[in-house]
Amino acid sequence: MNKKRFGFTLIELLIVVAIIAILAAIAVPNFLEAQVRSKVSRAKADMRSLATALEAYATDQNRYPTAEVVPDNNGFNHHLMQITLVTTPIAYITSSIIFKDPLKKGYGYSDERCFLYEYMNLQYYLDAGNPAGGDWFSRVYGVWRLVCAGPDGWVFNNRVEGPDGQATFHTVTYDPTNGTISIGDIYRTSRWTDMVKPI
Repeated sequence: MNKKRFGFTLIELLIVVAIIAILAAIAVPNFLEAQVRSKVSRAKADMRSLATALEAYATDQNRYPTAEVVPDNNGFNHHLMQITLVTTPIAYITSSIIFKDPLKKGYGYSDERCFLYEYMNLQYYLDAGNPAGGDWFSRVYGVWRLVCAGPDGWVFNNRVEGPDGQATFHTVTYDPTNGTISIGDIYRTSRWTDMVKPI
């Protein structure tokens, strides 16, 4: 006795594929946004821990840790906190924790240290004999500042070239209300907590 075999028609298969495509189109952006939100939360938690370590260090040493200048392939100077200063000999933070910016893209960075959070303090300008820069820094940030690259992956991303061809970088603060994946950096300073809006 012959049994009839039933299969799916081409139309039915196309409908199933279309439904899967629609579900994927809904799910993938939500998944990517969840990833970004998670990385932003981690960056804010990292910077909160680093801020605590900075203040504890300053209480004991009467000064803040110095910034280490690490140039990348494009000649941009990354100012990074010397983590060893806040881990040795006194552990203000756990030395096993690597505070690496989870959002920095850093294509072509030859030095792994460029992937750390950006750090700067007022003393850098004073040591360089730049009181005008120090005055601006203290008005905007206070004594120190930590910067995360934000979801766009780049620090100080708003590059503007003047008429003389000199490039200046304007700080743009990340705001999730502009879209989870949008330009802007995440700040924590001695004057403001995370998500600071620079003056």
